[in-house]
Amino acid sequence: MKILLTALLIMSLNSYAKSQSGIYMNIADYRNNKLTYEIGCAKGEKIHIHDFFWNMATIKVVDDGKKYTLKKDELYGFRDCNNDVYRFYNNMEYLIAEAGNVYIYLRKENTAQNKNNKVVNVYYFSATPNGEILSLTLGNLKKAFKDNDKLTDLLDKFFNAGDVCAFDQVHNTFKVNYVFFKNNKQ
Repeated sequence: MKILLTALLIMSLNSYAKSQSGIYMNIADYRNNKLTYEIGCAKGEKIHIHDFFWNMATIKVVDDGKKYTLKKDELYGFRDCNNDVYRFYNNMEYLIAEAGNVYIYLRKENTAQNKNNKVVNVYYFSATPNGEILSLTLGNLKKAFKDNDKLTDLLDKFFNAGDVCAFDQVHNTFKVNYVFFKNNKQ
């Protein structure tokens, strides 16, 4: 039993050490999971985004001791040491929460509430992996897919009560992607 536990521990440490963060230069790199400037996570993440407060147009990457400054608008995105993938759009990064028929993105954003600031999850979407990122609302979904009457009818049916940002625990997907799945089956 001790040998088995030791082997499992060594395997998990090896997989952690092999974890990589890095940059996706373009949509093809993202689709092929090809990282540029691969940063070993055991060394610590060396991708500096500078987005939360300043919304800077560049990021800094330290790769093998060399520093690089890259323009966000020339990159697709990046993967961090948690294996979360972010896409750059208009000099901001968006966490790709789900890559389905509709790409669902998440951003943590500050909102002023009374005299305090609060960080909230805000959801966005794009109709394609490199398409325009819009706020995830029923109106924006219907506008983005206005040429598909069957789909817009299904969107109305599923979201007449609201929350297009809901996650469907039963089907393990965002509800909006489940609606797309239902649309494609018909």
